Amino acid sequence: MKKLSHTLMIVVLVTLGAIAAQAQTNNPRRVVAQIPFAFSVGKTTLPAGKYAISIANPSSDRTVLQIRSLDGHENAMILTNTVNSAPADNAKLVFERYDDLYIFSEAQMAGESTSFAALHSNSERKQMLAATAKKRVVVIKIG
Repeated sequence: MKKLSHTLMIVVLVTLGAIAAQAQTNNPRRVVAQIPFAFSVGKTTLPAGKYAISIANPSSDRTVLQIRSLDGHENAMILTNTVNSAPADNAKLVFERYDDLYIFSEAQMAGESTSFAALHSNSERKQMLAATAKKRVVVIKIG
């Protein structure tokens, strides 16, 4: 009898874990994108690759975005300001480009009427000022 109750308990826990994992992957406030260039996020430089961008603290009034490579090796977090904008049919990521330097600037989730503008670090501001080329905006649309 004890063995049956332990087995039943394990089955319930595994089922609950699977449901929780599925709920996290179906999060509408998460975007997965292939970013074809290395880019800066705050004080962190991330290589080109496939990244998941999600809201790390959805219940806070100061939104923090987590940018994590799908292989789990690269990770950065950035404080953002919310900016009102037109609702987006597709999610998008915005980068500012100076010469060969790409700086993460903004993210907007599909169906949302707000976007999340990154607060640039002091080192990013210095790099922007030191760049010889004019700023160009690079937008990656997802979906």
